[in-house]
Amino acid sequence: MTHRLLIVCTWTYAIAAALSLATPARAAPVRTADSAALQAAAAGFKPYVLERIAESLGSVKKMRDRIAAHDLKGAQQFWLAARGGWEGSEVITNEYFPDLDRKIDAWPDAEKGFHAIEARLFGAHDVQALAAADELVANLTEFEHQLRSTTLTAQGLLNGTAKLIYEIGENKAEGGESPFSGNSLAEIRDNLASVTAAYERVFAPTAKKKHPELAKTFSIDLEAMRSLAAVPTLQALDQVRLRGASESLVNDLAMVGLESGLEKPGLGN
Repeated sequence: MTHRLLIVCTWTYAIAAALSLATPARAAPVRTADSAALQAAAAGFKPYVLERIAESLGSVKKMRDRIAAHDLKGAQQFWLAARGGWEGSEVITNEYFPDLDRKIDAWPDAEKGFHAIEARLFGAHDVQALAAADELVANLTEFEHQLRSTTLTAQGLLNGTAKLIYEIGENKAEGGESPFSGNSLAEIRDNLASVTAAYERVFAPTAKKKHPELAKTFSIDLEAMRSLAAVPTLQALDQVRLRGASESLVNDLAMVGLESGLEKPGLGN
């Protein structure tokens, strides 16, 4: 997910626009019980993410074994399998663990991690990537270890989810994150699955109860993004519409956060 510098200015303007739309009406005070429920829901989201990371780590270990056995097709298969779990956890990866995120998933000019290995397996079509695979196993293992001792918060999930939504529209649609493997479109869908999970498990219960129209708008805009990503190839993806949809969804999420007593989504790392 580490591809942040290109979106800093545009992201700032998008968030500013979202907040300017929110300012005419002050958010209602959030009751202590609602705030406690929101924070409990955020903390309770960790098992979902841990499961995704465990899936990714398991597949990376198998990929490493296939590389050691000089089995190119097997290594490619498990690289693809590992991506689903990682991309399905990106609502928290850069927000909570930016240094490990860079080591694991830097792009487009990666020297290590998933995309350095992708270039070898799918670009060069060779398995000269054992050292990189060992390093990826170690970094994902450390990621899992740190995640287990980290408390997820509603503000942190709001930040991470908003950044991921915007990155999908601003960067990931422009040629894709994983061009050598042809997996970019699947990864956008995995990202949207993680956005859906974070919203439905953490933010939706309060939003649906206190602000049903806002919750309905978010659901409509999220479905619009999913529909745009439901195309057969990356070339068929309407990048202009996806970018616009992502900005709308960021705006919706900023409003959900404000109405839930949270601060505007932070740009962070």
